[in-house]
Amino acid sequence: MPRSEGILRGDVERFHDPDQIGDRVDFDPRACVVHFDFGAMRGMRAVVLHGHGGPERLAFVEDVPRPEPENGEVLIRVRATSVNRVDLVVREGYPGIEVRFPHILGADVAGVVERLGPGVEGVREGDRVLAWPLVACGRCPLCARGRPGLCVNWQYLGLHRHGAYAEHVRVPASSLIPLPEDVPFEEAATLPVAGLTAYHALVGVGGLQRGETLLVWGASGGVGTFAVQIAKRLGARVIATTRADGKRAQLEALGADWVLNPRREDVEAAVRELTGGLGVDVVLDYVGPATFPTSFKVLRKGGRLLLCGILTGREVAFSIHQTYLRHLSVLGLYLGEKPELEALLRWVAAGELRPVIDRVLPLREAPRAHRLLESGKVFGKVVLTC
Repeated sequence: MPRSEGILRGDVERFHDPDQIGDRVDFDPRACVVHFDFGAMRGMRAVVLHGHGGPERLAFVEDVPRPEPENGEVLIRVRATSVNRVDLVVREGYPGIEVRFPHILGADVAGVVERLGPGVEGVREGDRVLAWPLVACGRCPLCARGRPGLCVNWQYLGLHRHGAYAEHVRVPASSLIPLPEDVPFEEAATLPVAGLTAYHALVGVGGLQRGETLLVWGASGGVGTFAVQIAKRLGARVIATTRADGKRAQLEALGADWVLNPRREDVEAAVRELTGGLGVDVVLDYVGPATFPTSFKVLRKGGRLLLCGILTGREVAFSIHQTYLRHLSVLGLYLGEKPELEALLRWVAAGELRPVIDRVLPLREAPRAHRLLESGKVFGKVVLTC
């Protein structure tokens, strides 16, 4: 059988540059490896999402064309990426999120600069780097104010652009952060999404202070394990939740002062008891409607509710009266600014914060990584190596 047929059903419209992929590729979703014939075209291995659905919609492809860096961009040889909840959301499909298939997921990029595009300065081939996962336009009013993380025309690696579930990815040179030799690629790959979100939430938006008390929902996940450690470094007390008793000791080892299991405990009552009836200063909630009512109730006067996820839905109702009467702040956020990622990396390089990695898997096992994350049996991050 010719390579161009591989295990495909019928004819195949060839992939073009993977950052312009939009052609229809109709292949058996039960297959895990697909081959394409590109003649002399240099290819790369990648995990390709060919439609919304379960992990079986991810296929390991041997010969996707390698992207070419455009003006101001570099080509990164990806050494490690990690799996985030947003990857599952994009894979499953969500109202308002449009994806052109075939698509390559993955916002976390840790690797080595392999090629420079036109106009790139200050970067050398062979440099070890970490990439900020947002691509800002550099022209909108918010970019002009020095807030590219809030860019009106923002793009997100693995959503609006092809991401790091591949051997190579192209990113703006301006997004690169030098990666110290003593920080492994696997640890670095946990930082751009989960680590940055936790840092931006607690330091940049929430302003968590020494002596304050933080409630973290789902603290055994990627964002949660970073949040516990960041809060302790800031001198705060931490109430962590997990639905698995087996993770209690692990969260305590990270520094959590108290660990609650929502399956067995009334979180609102427990928080009131632990705080002398006052409530907490800050709540970090990426779960959504399932936890929002309790998050709102347990805030003390002047408290801050930080929202950074929609795992259980997008809409809630709450009391405007209670919000102003108790001087509450309800703050939304996603990711963060590049300088915050640089600061977080410095903490890791100095040994002041330790990325928690549940396991490291080869790239071709991305479907297994998604199933693990969905199972809830993961503590920390699942990393994919290329």
